[in-house]
Amino acid sequence: MKILIFISLLSMSLFAHKLNLFTDYEDGTLYINAYFANGNGCQHCDVKVKSLDGKILNQLKTNKDGEANLDIKNKKFIVIVDAMGGHIARKEISLNDDEPTIENKNNKNLIIKSDLQKENEKLKAKVKLLQQELQYLNFAKIIFALLVIVGIFYFLKRVKK
Repeated sequence: MKILIFISLLSMSLFAHKLNLFTDYEDGTLYINAYFANGNGCQHCDVKVKSLDGKILNQLKTNKDGEANLDIKNKKFIVIVDAMGGHIARKEISLNDDEPTIENKNNKNLIIKSDLQKENEKLKAKVKLLQQELQYLNFAKIIFALLVIVGIFYFLKRVKK
């Protein structure tokens, strides 16, 4: 009986979640967003930015939303996010020299950026909605797991008689 309880508790802890890493580079600033497969941000996770030869360029932590940003001059580097417990995301980044800067943007690029900002706001609203739905789904999974455990105990009690 104790072994069955131990195995059921162990199996519930095996549902690992993947750490995702999204980066964006704009106007000399690297924007980092680390999040788990369920959409929750990687809170207060360690972020290391290394050169390709392994030298640490910068170390920082993500905020409560799993976001961090830093100014960087290098064109090639590696971003590593460590969420502890074996969850590590790594991304090698190579920046092109022909990326637009503020000085050479024309009016057309500014209009495109404005459209992108509107689209970004829409996507953020969708993400919030999906996160709320995911919370309900997680609650349903917990209830289901509890019902399965109760069912196992009921079955074992019936078999024992």
